[in-house]
Amino acid sequence: MSTTTLRVKIAPAFRIDASVLLPVPLAELSIADIERIVLPAGNERCAVGDLFAVSRDQSVDAGPALVIDGAGPWLDRVGAQMDGGHLAVHGSTGDYSGWRMTGGTLHVDGHAGHFTGCEMRGGRLTVTGDSGDFAAGALTGDMEGMTGGTLTIHGNAGARLADRMRRGLVLVGGDAGAFAAARLVAGTVGIAGSVGPRYAYGMRRGTLLLAHAPAPLPSTFTTGGVGFDVFWALLVHSLAHEITPFSQWRADHLPIRYAGDLAVDGRGEILIAG
Repeated sequence: MSTTTLRVKIAPAFRIDASVLLPVPLAELSIADIERIVLPAGNERCAVGDLFAVSRDQSVDAGPALVIDGAGPWLDRVGAQMDGGHLAVHGSTGDYSGWRMTGGTLHVDGHAGHFTGCEMRGGRLTVTGDSGDFAAGALTGDMEGMTGGTLTIHGNAGARLADRMRRGLVLVGGDAGAFAAARLVAGTVGIAGSVGPRYAYGMRRGTLLLAHAPAPLPSTFTTGGVGFDVFWALLVHSLAHEITPFSQWRADHLPIRYAGDLAVDGRGEILIAG
């Protein structure tokens, strides 16, 4: 297959909707056709060729690939509804990166804005920097956040991380803001750094992994729980190739377990492995 590269000529002074810039459909177009694609930009529009220098290299990759070089926070909806291929971004992205993504891999070599991986359903999304609010969460008025796939944020995450998340894996290498894993329905959320206030608020099911014991612990969670050593061994095995410290946890070092949120008859759990 081939690798298509979009290299930013001059950063615009307005926001761009990049949702049509996906590796699979672009692989089927010629360079000239790609340059003629019109991108929404608020009340304006601009052609791809006006913003990017487009090139293509033949490769032996397993699938179509797209590289966006020189991106900035003005580029919204990168990888939105992506269903396959590989998309690599050199630079930061704006809001809604990986929104409702169902497949493929999206790698942001920089920071990402708000709603990163929002309502994500599959695939793998990696952010090497920080992410804004509502990562892996739900849009306002929607009942479900992330329902599948893997979201890895190497830096810090903003408020409302994994709000209403129902399935999938979210790992944060740094800190998370207020209401992390709030209203969690299912899935696994791991935070290596500190967590903001009201974490695990309204948690019904699912697992919140913490590398460090927070202070204070929610009053609606209770200590206890035995016989989860098999679950822990399987979880540790699945994290073996993820970011540290999650990849360094051992099956023979059981975490401290808390169950809740009892205020909503929750059957979730907080596991503190540090």
